[in-house]
Amino acid sequence: MDYAARREELWRRARERGLDAFLVINVEHSDGANLRYLTGFSGSTGGLIVGAQPLFVTDSRYTEQAGHEVVGLPIEETKPRWMAWLADKLGSLGVKRVGIGAHRTSVYVFQELARLAPGIEFVPQMGMVEDLRRVKAEEEIERIAAAAKLTDEGLRWIVDRLAPGQTERDVALDLEVWFRRHGAEAVAFDLIVASGPGSAMPHYRPGERKIERGDLVLFDIGAQVDGYCADLTRVVAMGDPGGEAREIYRIVLAANRAGLAAVRAGKSGKDVDRAARDVIANAGYDDRFGHGLGHGVGLEVHEAPGVGPTSEDTLAVGNVVTIEPGIYFPGRFGIRIEDLVAVTADGARVLSSFPKDELIVC
Repeated sequence: MDYAARREELWRRARERGLDAFLVINVEHSDGANLRYLTGFSGSTGGLIVGAQPLFVTDSRYTEQAGHEVVGLPIEETKPRWMAWLADKLGSLGVKRVGIGAHRTSVYVFQELARLAPGIEFVPQMGMVEDLRRVKAEEEIERIAAAAKLTDEGLRWIVDRLAPGQTERDVALDLEVWFRRHGAEAVAFDLIVASGPGSAMPHYRPGERKIERGDLVLFDIGAQVDGYCADLTRVVAMGDPGGEAREIYRIVLAANRAGLAAVRAGKSGKDVDRAARDVIANAGYDDRFGHGLGHGVGLEVHEAPGVGPTSEDTLAVGNVVTIEPGIYFPGRFGIRIEDLVAVTADGARVLSSFPKDELIVC
């Protein structure tokens, strides 16, 4: 990863906005993705000053780790009163206007720095680093592809062992352990295993419900590999689910394919969403698909660009997004089919490979 080039581009954009420096603050994972993107640092707490005199800072817990992970930057250890120390450090650099990320910096940190450094104007900036992260380098896409491959393999493993009587929580736990044992540094998000009526809740939390014969079981899962996330949704049936479920699956699959076919550079997120949504609307289920079609994936499982009915984003080569239409019947069942795709010069490269051509019956 060329972290130095990323920092240089951020510094160029900061100068264009009349800033003397740009500050990234990560306190117990508050802005870990942006800090990792710019430095490679994977710890929970650290900071970065991007400017004429760049500097990486962290506390005593992470100075040795930073020495291994952060290359090409001077590293300093903060003192216990770290905000006062940081304010003094910025003052010693002679900066007057400092950009600070508006998405993840708390109001408390912003106001406290302003109080401690009254001679410095801290200027909130929307999306400075996040905009850089939209377009992935090939090495980033390969890490996402590796996470997607592991996610596919994990789902194959757990589906082969799925049986009535297992609780959703146990299935999710078994899958998370499998991911970690086979190379994941973490899961990309809390894994969703939703059976029966729970499958109608898009962000369901697996509980003590036992999977029953005749249930649909929805898996929304993702592994994290080398910092990068995957996101995959598939639905399987525990025994014969009945004709209605099969028909809804067919409609959602058609919407998924329409969405994938619409993905290409220069296409708006709104138009890609419409391609899939129209399939569901034409089948008479427009009111059963309430969420957006997809979202960007990278160091975080939800990032820019957005793919939805209100999206103002335009897809570009190097974006990685999900395509995940769904139809939901509250209290009964839901079906969602999600693939992960990288936008290429001639369309899209689908990174997910778990079978979806028909509803799998266990």
